[in-house]
Amino acid sequence: MKELSLKNRSALAVIAGVFLLVFPVTDAAAGEFAPRTFETGRDFAAWRGEGIEAGGPAPGGMRVLGGERFRIYPPAGPAIPAGEEAYLRVRLRIQSPRFFLVLGENREGLMTPVSDPVQPPLDANFHTFWIPLAGGTGPRKETGGLGMAFGGRPGWVEIDSFEIRPFAAGLYLRDQWQEFLLPRRLNLGSINSLNGPGIFGKSFVSWLNILAIAVLLPAAFFYLRARGQGKTRVVLRAALSLLAIWVVYDVRESFSQYQTVKEIHDSYIQPPAGEKTFPALGNFYGFVDLCREVIPETAQYNFSSLPMWPFDCRIQYFLYPRGIKSSTWNRYLPGNKIPYHAVYQNPGIRHDRETGRLISQGEDGGSFISPPGRILSRFDADSFIFLEDEVNR
Repeated sequence: MKELSLKNRSALAVIAGVFLLVFPVTDAAAGEFAPRTFETGRDFAAWRGEGIEAGGPAPGGMRVLGGERFRIYPPAGPAIPAGEEAYLRVRLRIQSPRFFLVLGENREGLMTPVSDPVQPPLDANFHTFWIPLAGGTGPRKETGGLGMAFGGRPGWVEIDSFEIRPFAAGLYLRDQWQEFLLPRRLNLGSINSLNGPGIFGKSFVSWLNILAIAVLLPAAFFYLRARGQGKTRVVLRAALSLLAIWVVYDVRESFSQYQTVKEIHDSYIQPPAGEKTFPALGNFYGFVDLCREVIPETAQYNFSSLPMWPFDCRIQYFLYPRGIKSSTWNRYLPGNKIPYHAVYQNPGIRHDRETGRLISQGEDGGSFISPPGRILSRFDADSFIFLEDEVNR
């Protein structure tokens, strides 16, 4: 049998690499200690937190709402195994907080950082992070518990899976490949500054910038050493290399733009007129139609949503001339009762059937935010219109 040429061997290596990235990969090291994965809301029942304002199960995991800085702690089971080079592999979606870090129990029983702060993409996608657990400040208790701290801005965090495991190269590469192919969902907060996909902890454009520098520096060296036509060849090869880098970037950006345009088309253009929506606002306009039907034009109402922007400014526009009171907008008549409460996508506010009041759920079990009343109409599990009883108005 003829020996494979260098070109054929290179092609086989590329094909094998793509196969390892795309298809599920197992790693023998994964059996050294069993990873623990949370897959249902019941798995998260034993979690606790600090600075948590609301929370509960979400599809496949749990969702918590926290303040400017908040922490969550899993049950005592998941801990850093003694003597192991362990990693935390966590899959989560962050809607507002700007960073998170992993905490570990030190020998004094205090929870201290065991990782550098991580700045997650705010693109409404779930992301998988591999965080080494061997760092931190000062000696740590190797069998101590773990936690996660979030900060930078109040908001929601959804956790889909949480596991401690040894490093598995195949699984890590597969996660990186899936991260690279994630769609960049349309988000009003980043509509004019969409960041490229991430890979190995850096954005795609950052890697391409590093590659461009790696082309320019050797090109400059060989250009200074070349004579005559050699200088022209160096410039031409460097220019072609930079052009190839640009083409790769443009192809990936075009793929992202195609996904965004397809999302807009499927949500706004393709459905019948009565079912059209805007992907960045979800079903908000359907909730607005419900408010128009239920809340009289002369009434005043409280509005609550998480997050408030961009819904607060839009609902007051579509429900004008009704008087609105919210944490960000006050356009109501002082002295008059505000009997209606419009709650949109806020799982932290619930109707307490025993007292008939609205209750804001939190760590202390909840606090009442309205007199007794009834729900006039429910839009979905986290969205409804509430009316205070006549005796209170």
